[in-house]
Amino acid sequence: MNATADRPSVVELDLLNGLLSATPLDRPALVAAFRRIEEGLRSRAHDLDRSGGLLDEADKAGRMTLAREDDRLRREAAALVRDAETARQAAAGGSDEDDLRRRGGALLAGLRGHRDAEASLVLESADTDVGSGD
Repeated sequence: MNATADRPSVVELDLLNGLLSATPLDRPALVAAFRRIEEGLRSRAHDLDRSGGLLDEADKAGRMTLAREDDRLRREAAALVRDAETARQAAAGGSDEDDLRRRGGALLAGLRGHRDAEASLVLESADTDVGSGD
């Protein structure tokens, strides 16, 4: 398994959740939160590209299903970067609050699902390593 920083952090996701719940929306804070998430996702994608993904080559060679899932998660991360960028632009551009809440909520759900899928992949890889000598 390759080590990379966890971006965006749980704190950033909780902050976004709070901002999306506020009435009225604090647009400058929302733009800043979307920007931090976007930059964190870009940085994480860069780290994963440099390291070859979440899994090392031995993990990928041993189980092709894990390798495919690693690749799928990297593509999904790229889509989340675009979603964060679109949400940031909408917040800066004056979209109505309902649209921003919808976009932000969808991004938040996507980010949480993505984090869960990454954690599952890492755990499955570890389970495979532990059980491989049996």
